[in-house]
Amino acid sequence: MEEKGKKTAKKNRSGYSNSYRSLEAIWTVLKEHASKEHPLTVQEICDYLEQMEEAPSADTVKRLFPKEKDLINGLYPGTIIEADGGITNAYQNEESLHVVVENAEGYPLYSGKSDLEIAKVPFRTPSYSTVDKILKDRLPVDLNTFPYRIRCVAKKKNALGKVRYVSYDDLELNDGKNNLPRRYYLANVLTDTEWRILSDLIQVYPYLSERQTKKFLNAFHYLSPHKAKAIPNRYAHKRGSEEQFGWIRLLDEAIRQKKKVRVVYGEYVLKRSKEAGWEPKLQERKNHGTLEMEPYALMWSNGYYYLIAKHRGMMNLRVDRILKVEILEEGYEIPGDFDPIRYRNSCPVMYPGKKEFVRMRCSVSMLSVLMDFFGSLPQYSSYDAEANTVEVTMMIAADGVKLFAMQYADAVEVLEPKALREEIRETWKKAVKKYEE
Repeated sequence: MEEKGKKTAKKNRSGYSNSYRSLEAIWTVLKEHASKEHPLTVQEICDYLEQMEEAPSADTVKRLFPKEKDLINGLYPGTIIEADGGITNAYQNEESLHVVVENAEGYPLYSGKSDLEIAKVPFRTPSYSTVDKILKDRLPVDLNTFPYRIRCVAKKKNALGKVRYVSYDDLELNDGKNNLPRRYYLANVLTDTEWRILSDLIQVYPYLSERQTKKFLNAFHYLSPHKAKAIPNRYAHKRGSEEQFGWIRLLDEAIRQKKKVRVVYGEYVLKRSKEAGWEPKLQERKNHGTLEMEPYALMWSNGYYYLIAKHRGMMNLRVDRILKVEILEEGYEIPGDFDPIRYRNSCPVMYPGKKEFVRMRCSVSMLSVLMDFFGSLPQYSSYDAEANTVEVTMMIAADGVKLFAMQYADAVEVLEPKALREEIRETWKKAVKKYEE
């Protein structure tokens, strides 16, 4: 694409289409007209290229840009253009250019009209030999042009006369010299199943807002093997704040630079409104709401993002409850023996605390749950086949074990430490008293 007036565009109609434009045009034909079921020969590709001659050359765009900015670098899907004060996404749909000017966090900065005029340089069909050479030499069979990969096949018939397409390279390897016409199509690097899995991950992640989810899915739809297919709904509950990923970006930067941070941490309190009645609202917690700490790691555990940090002692903070992050100038050093995976395994359901020896007797039916909670940390011994129980020992923070033991009280008995066993016993006594009354 070039920024030209009508007169210049008309003058260039007789111009020569260079190999890059030819390559771009061939790719467009394959994308729009070829498939695995109907790959195109070089002649068929040339026929489609001829239909592309004299493409629209009039001014096609007058929209959505401030006059003082020179922002157009190209009119291709997904183009990102650097602009003063933000990032601009531009994509073409038929004869219209759609533009969104955003800041780094994805918030719109500008929406308006522009006098910018853009005209397409007309395309001239390359010769058959040029197309054949480009396909053979400039588009190798193993080319990864995400999300597409070009395939070269030959048409063969089996003994029953049924047509099938086989890899051209395989034919040359097995048959030696191969004179069958080459045929080409674009294969998506994602299968239908892989595309569905990735789109589902976007939908079910609860900490994306509805707006962010829609934005990701619209962008991701370009990767779909079949553009006509609608992305199925997974009816996930969304509770994300768009600020959360800004905090994650700052925390990642602080960890990389080994800089301390000031974090405002929240807690939920009940708030009453005329419209909805009582509702939980996140606000800065009363005690220790603002903390200066050394961030060690960000990790995903138990369905949440956690910040692992040191403030006097170690702390695990839910990132979705962080209200503000500020990077400080003071530096720090992460201890050489800090292992994020080992730390996570020693903090069941991310309860921090001093590690101590814990021994439990568990039903063997709990093995899957034990793996989910504690990973590879537990040691197993004293298997009783008759009672179908096994003893589990580990060095771990006791508070998380208490939650686990109470949740699965009918299949778990804490044997040590004695203090933890008594704490669970007293908690259950109070609970039973409530239900008896």
